[in-house]
Amino acid sequence: MKKLFLAMFALTAGMISSGQNNFTYTPVNPKHGDVIRITYKPAGDIANTKMKVDAVVYRYGILGMKADDLPLTVSGKSYEATIATDTSVNFIQLGFYVDKTYDNNYNAGYTIQLWSGDIPCKGSYTSLGEYYMNNCKRTGIEVNMEKALDAFEKERSFYRGNAGNSEWDYYDLVGKLKKDELQGILEKEIESSMRRGLATEEDYHRVEMLYKTAKLPSQAKFIISLKKEKFPEGEWKIREVVNTLFSETDSGRKTELAKTVLSNIETDPGWKKYNDMSHIGSPSLDLSLKQYCQNTIIQIYAANRQWDFLKQQQSTFSDKSKLAGIYNDLAWSMQEKNTGLAQAAELSAWAVETAKKEISAPGSPKPDNITAKVWAGRRETSYAMYADTYAMIQYKLGNFSKGFPYAHEAAIMISKGQEADQNNTWALLAEKVLSAGKCKAQLEQFVKDGKATSSVNEVLKRLYTGENKTDAGFKEYIEGLEKELRLKMAVEIRKGMINEKAPLFVLKNLQNEEVDLEKLKGRVVVIDFWATWCGPCKASLPFMQKEATKFNDNPDVQFLFIDSWEPGGKADKIKKSADFLAQNKYTFNVLMDNDDTVIRKYKVEGIPTKFIVDKNGMIRFKTVGFTDGEKMQKEIELMIGMCLTP
Repeated sequence: MKKLFLAMFALTAGMISSGQNNFTYTPVNPKHGDVIRITYKPAGDIANTKMKVDAVVYRYGILGMKADDLPLTVSGKSYEATIATDTSVNFIQLGFYVDKTYDNNYNAGYTIQLWSGDIPCKGSYTSLGEYYMNNCKRTGIEVNMEKALDAFEKERSFYRGNAGNSEWDYYDLVGKLKKDELQGILEKEIESSMRRGLATEEDYHRVEMLYKTAKLPSQAKFIISLKKEKFPEGEWKIREVVNTLFSETDSGRKTELAKTVLSNIETDPGWKKYNDMSHIGSPSLDLSLKQYCQNTIIQIYAANRQWDFLKQQQSTFSDKSKLAGIYNDLAWSMQEKNTGLAQAAELSAWAVETAKKEISAPGSPKPDNITAKVWAGRRETSYAMYADTYAMIQYKLGNFSKGFPYAHEAAIMISKGQEADQNNTWALLAEKVLSAGKCKAQLEQFVKDGKATSSVNEVLKRLYTGENKTDAGFKEYIEGLEKELRLKMAVEIRKGMINEKAPLFVLKNLQNEEVDLEKLKGRVVVIDFWATWCGPCKASLPFMQKEATKFNDNPDVQFLFIDSWEPGGKADKIKKSADFLAQNKYTFNVLMDNDDTVIRKYKVEGIPTKFIVDKNGMIRFKTVGFTDGEKMQKEIELMIGMCLTP
């Protein structure tokens, strides 16, 4: 029966793959080493496009994920391409796009699993799970945790418990989606591991982590003691030093620890191996342990104003492009605080010069997880960011003519007026160096495109007042410029409307009052999931305060801020949230989702996430993340308006 089922499975998969009208590939069940030939006809958001279609391919496998631009050839109304595979590849993700718009295939995407015999090959379902868990976003697909868990479970079923590199992602998903089953699964894994026997240090470490995940600290402590006894010079000694480095708060001790670790990496093969293991243990996936130590030392030098030591890093830091990023961040922070502007200018100038060289002659190879086209774009974007920082510093120093060319190159030449923060710098400098007419025309375009900050509007108001000798009529003037923008935004927002039943909940707020969503029917409810530790959440809250205040006297609109994923016990969570509101003088109605039940009901994958619920209790809009506060405000106002008067 098993063989019959597998044969039927293979046939069904082949029928599904070849049955898509706009996307086909051969062979239907490709194996390692096959050259896959695909045919694609534009559909979805890029259907009937007259523009050139581009494509990207992500190959997943035992060597990780590798991204490449995929050359397409035109064949009538379709496109064709070939994709080479080898024994390391088990799964392929494709993306077809025009400009920055992807055809997401009705949120299913375009994927190909590689096969071994009559089932997908080992690791293929693990890669599919990783795709649905996060990587699908690369090609315009929404994360789907249920499909990710299903894929991980299939991998474990077909290949006797194999979870590949995503074992801990699997347990995390079980905890979120099948919480009642997690403990049993973990205990079974522990029992199986102990029955097989613990031979290597990694075996002990894995069981230790299983016990910790199962919230069995005593058992974990016992395994740790056995591990240390059996491997007295094992990698655990390195881990302990590294964890101490990460948790150290005293700047002096942290600096000395970082220097010691750097020395160990250079002289001890065990430490070098640890540094090279895909950043295991590093708080930042973008930094190796060596880079983390270098970054730490630089940050402390900067905090202590040890400029000579800081500049010495230019000759010793291993990755000049990362050092340029660190310098830029420091310089930007200094200009925001209006402190050490001369030193900030020096740091920023070096960052700009380094980033400029990186555009044409990168000092390190292309990262595997992005395409050559994306990589080139990122290097140019980094240069624009650093040039904008340098321009702003020169503005603060009063060197307007010196700063303006950098601002112009960043905001206009590279970013094409689409980055509001860079437009802000351009506006401040342009007011000082350009004629009123040239400056005003560009500022008007920023407003029409929705890429104007409040400072841009203030500069525009000064120019308008200069022409008209009074600010009378300026409000109507600005509203006229924004009218076309709001119409465009409304069209795009309506495209994203959904119609899903909002999960009901009853939570207590910080005043210990119960808030029942069901009792809010008849009102438009804005739900904002956030946490005190979340950087993007904190960046968005000042703008959300403005919106909550604006609708405060409207009985038909209710704002609810749900604090979820807050670490600590119940009392700690409440205190953190209350203290945070008091420190920032926020007047939000904050509800405490202490056991994270509500955030699971709403299937939130990242915060901040906002939902707009209409008067009938239906979710009509969902937004994830935060980039542009003023744009977010306009969008929320339009969404609320559409729910009030559908």
